[in-house]
Amino acid sequence: MSLVDKVKAKAEHLKPRVNECAIVVRPLPLIADEIISAGEDFYFKVVFDPTDRHLVALEPAQRLELMKGPFARGALVILAIHKPTDKAIGKMWLLSESPVSGDGKRGLLPIQLAKDEIFLFDLWVHRDFRRNAVGITMAFEMGAAVDQFFPQARWVYGYAHVDNEASMQLMSLVYGMWTVQTMKEYEIGDYHVGMVPNSDSPKFGPFSKRGRHSGDGFQMPGRPRTGEAARDYHHPEGFARRTVNDAEVSDGWMWPGPEWFDTVHPKDSDGKPARPETLPRAI
Repeated sequence: MSLVDKVKAKAEHLKPRVNECAIVVRPLPLIADEIISAGEDFYFKVVFDPTDRHLVALEPAQRLELMKGPFARGALVILAIHKPTDKAIGKMWLLSESPVSGDGKRGLLPIQLAKDEIFLFDLWVHRDFRRNAVGITMAFEMGAAVDQFFPQARWVYGYAHVDNEASMQLMSLVYGMWTVQTMKEYEIGDYHVGMVPNSDSPKFGPFSKRGRHSGDGFQMPGRPRTGEAARDYHHPEGFARRTVNDAEVSDGWMWPGPEWFDTVHPKDSDGKPARPETLPRAI
């Protein structure tokens, strides 16, 4: 490829791409009339650590570096691990707090979350395992993890491109989510995302100035109150899990190493300012 072609390809890659998105929601904890299992070849991990070995093998290093800030503020990933190969074959990225200024460059849309809401912003299952009930079991594991670590959460948002019929069907028919808002997302390069101004509809929701996050109303739009579709979505025994606290948790990232705000910064064995990997710290 010539230099001119490389420049053209780079310019094309940086051209903004706009997609119409549906913002969907469902209550937590998850209700399961029947506990679905992905089988004995899989287990699930709750990851709060961007250096987790399965996550590092799955995600690009640049994305994990960009996501360190959100991880420090409560982002997490639910991983589905295939035991025979010891590889992650499914993932769910979640935010427990609203993104801050600048997080658009880290791949996070500017959603505004109320204190009882979380945001599922990335969902993927390897194509070879999409018929193994991994996706739905991972959803139950997400519900159980949220119930354990974020017991105040009562609603989970998700989003999908409206022209992606498979994702829309998954959210609606499998996960039982309904659309509460639409907006237009722009993407620049690999990770920079944002919302096209004034593209939110209706003007009340997680991507608007007014919504549950602003205290202007707490009833979730579209939630059935009466009729055959109405049910006690927030039943305390609604989430599906086989045993209590049986998930593997990866949460060691923020604890090893010196405190970076120490008055006297410690030195490593080479006499240089220590880093977490050169001077482990025991709590």
